[in-house]
This record gives sequence, structure tokens and C-alpha cells, in this order.
Amino acid sequence: MGGRHRDRTLRWNLEPKSQIPSSQAGLFNGHSVTPDYRKDVLLPTVSVIIPVRDGARYIGEALQSILDQDLADIEVIVVDDGSSDDSAAIATSLAEGDGRVKVIANRGKGIVDALNMGIALAQAPLVARMDGDDLSLPERFRLQAARFDADGDLQLLGTAGLQIDQDGKPLRPMDVPIGNEPLRSALARYNPMLHPTVMFRTEAVRRLGGYRRAFTYAEDYDLWLRLSETGKLANMDARLVKLRSHPGQVSRVKEDQQKAAAALARQSALLRRARAEPFDANDQPTEAIENFLAWRAATGVGISSLERRDIELLLRTTGIPFATTCKLLLLAAVGAPSFRTLALGPRLAWRRMIARPAKMRPN
Repeated sequence: MGGRHRDRTLRWNLEPKSQIPSSQAGLFNGHSVTPDYRKDVLLPTVSVIIPVRDGARYIGEALQSILDQDLADIEVIVVDDGSSDDSAAIATSLAEGDGRVKVIANRGKGIVDALNMGIALAQAPLVARMDGDDLSLPERFRLQAARFDADGDLQLLGTAGLQIDQDGKPLRPMDVPIGNEPLRSALARYNPMLHPTVMFRTEAVRRLGGYRRAFTYAEDYDLWLRLSETGKLANMDARLVKLRSHPGQVSRVKEDQQKAAAALARQSALLRRARAEPFDANDQPTEAIENFLAWRAATGVGISSLERRDIELLLRTTGIPFATTCKLLLLAAVGAPSFRTLALGPRLAWRRMIARPAKMRPN
């Protein structure tokens, strides 16, 4: 298969962290990765990013579905995130037969770093996502790229999907909101886009600093919310990706952490309307959540109806050990007058605070 495609061998320049724009500081593991393009090499239309960790069972089939696309002008960046199985070997074997495939080692630094590494290496103006256990239909990239060609304002495009089981048998259709208003309405409440189906403009995501570590397990939802503040998002109703359901996937193993990260993403989107986020987006998720809750308690104002569910969810799902200082901040927010109330702990304090009517939004 590789003989049909022109050689796209690249040399990668690793620049010091000081070369990275300030908006992206901390991104791409402290390096700005810049392709050293050869003038005689045509650049691809779409860069496909596939992170994988211990996905040997499915990675070969997933990659073949990409290589069989009827839009052949693509590059495939497989980021191996410290696999202990044969994932990297399988991907490397395919790369040896098709020059469009590159295999990069991320050494177990996590999904966010793996995705950002792929974005840094991408040569194409469009990036497509897929997971190492899913399958893309042959027409997927051609149809999505055509939508971007037709709409210069479009920044992010997802599709509907079909859920399949471990053996590839159909389970159920996966529908998504179609149209600008339904999509934006849904975005304020939940993630209305299927991450393995999306395609986005490379530079639009780079300008925003890529995926953010503080939102790990809902890093996609955080990125969609930020993209929605600067441009147009859309979904296609065509089912162009088969999404595999199996016991080891993140949505099952890390369900509580995923819900907490999504809640933080929604609250951060609300905050950005008026002020900067009260945490470092490159913090670990628990640290970011703790800093957010401590800041929110310190505002001393009531909780709006939009916040109540998310704050309760953060407290219920994260299990953060609040220090005494944080307890005092929480109790100060509800005006607790006595040490006896302090002993009841921060969860009760938050419940009392949540019960108060909202007087104003924090500023």
C-alpha cells in the first residue's frame, strides 16, 4: 500500500520551552515541535491523531480503517503512551508498509500529553481524531474535509456514530445534536460531540493551547467549550465512526473522574465570561478542582442554579482531602459562627451554602 504514496519523511526540530507562545506554555512537554518540511513533499490534507496504550487487540484494525479511507492524502500519527503490550510493534509494522504512518513514543505521560504531541507534529491544516479501538468508515475524512472547504468559519466538526461491541457487532446508534442552536444548547449541559469522530482546524486548536491537563478524562469537552467561544461548531448526522464498547475503556474505568472533569469544564466556561480561571490549566485534575472550590468558597456569595449540580458533583466524586484552611474558607462562605460547625466538615458547609439563594455571580 505504501508504494502508492509519496515519501513524507520529516526531521523534527525541538526548540526550547522559551520558544513556545505564552498562551501555550507548558504544552507539548516543554518543547515546541516544528516540522522541517522538504520543498518537494506535498503536505497532507488531514493529520489523524491516534493515541494508544495497551491497545494491541484493536490497533491494527483501527489503523487499517484509516489507511483505507477514500481520501488518501493523509498522515497518521500514532502516539504510543507507554504501552506494555505489542501496540507499538503493530503500528510500526504498518508504518513500514505505508509512509503515511508515523509512530511516536510518549512514555506513559498521559492522554492529554499524547494528544498535544500529535497536534504539535501535525502537518495538515485539519486534524482528525480517532481512538485505537474504533473504526472509521471509508468516506469519513472526505466528507468532513468537504464541509471545512465549504465553510471557512467552521472550527470543529463531529459526526454521529454506531456503538459496537468487543467483537465488532452493532449495539446501538449514537445520535448527536444537529444544527447550531441545538448543539450550543446541549454544550452548556453535557458533551454533545463524540471525541473519536471529530475533525478540527489545526491552527484554531493550537491558538487555544491544545488540550489541558486539569480536565483529564473530559479534556475534549473543555476544548469544545473553548472553541465555541471563538468560532463555529457542527455535527453531521451521518454515522461515520464505529465506536467500540469494552470493559477497559476510560468512560467505564474512570467514570467518576470523567464526570468531575466535565463539571469543572462547565464551571470554567461560566467563569471565563467574567474573569480568569482560578487555577493553572496544566495542574493535575484534583489540584485544579481543589483550587476552584477554595476560590468559590472564598467569594462568599450564593450558588446559582447553574452551579449547584456541578459543585455537588465535584464534592461527591473527587474525594479531595480539604486542609483546615480550606474548611475555614468554606465555613466563612456560609457564615458559620462556631467551632462546632467547623467540626461538621466542608461537605455540610457546602450543602448549606448551596441551599442559599444566589445573590450575584462572582466577579
